[in-house]
Amino acid sequence: MFWILILSGLGIVFIPPTMLVLIAGMIPSFVALLLNTDRTAGLAAMLAFNLAGVIPVIGILWERGQTFHEAFRILSDVYMWLAMLGGAGIAVFLAWAIPIVVFAAYDLQAKATLVRLQKQRSKLIEEWGGQFVSDVKDLDQKQ
Repeated sequence: MFWILILSGLGIVFIPPTMLVLIAGMIPSFVALLLNTDRTAGLAAMLAFNLAGVIPVIGILWERGQTFHEAFRILSDVYMWLAMLGGAGIAVFLAWAIPIVVFAAYDLQAKATLVRLQKQRSKLIEEWGGQFVSDVKDLDQKQ
């Protein structure tokens, strides 16, 4: 944390237009840091993807000339905001939507396995008769 503060301070002194764009673009990450829900993986993804969205915009700023005029021109462009915040949006999708999708896939897999096992059970009952079911119940009760 100490080095982040040192580098931020040096950046504000020596490259203020870049820091203006960086701080404005990293707002979703700052909000995620403030609202930390003890999901460090989601927070790391948010920081990484948000930074990945901001770095190309900073490159465009450097290409156009590092002035406050260019920084404000970039910050007034909707597509630059889309690029900067798009990375954060992808991180939110990965951190919160993917677990839901994975849970749904596992749930479908469990239901399919249950159906398959019930078919095997009914096949065994047909083959061995009802006595097989009562013998299995007796074994379960003894254990």
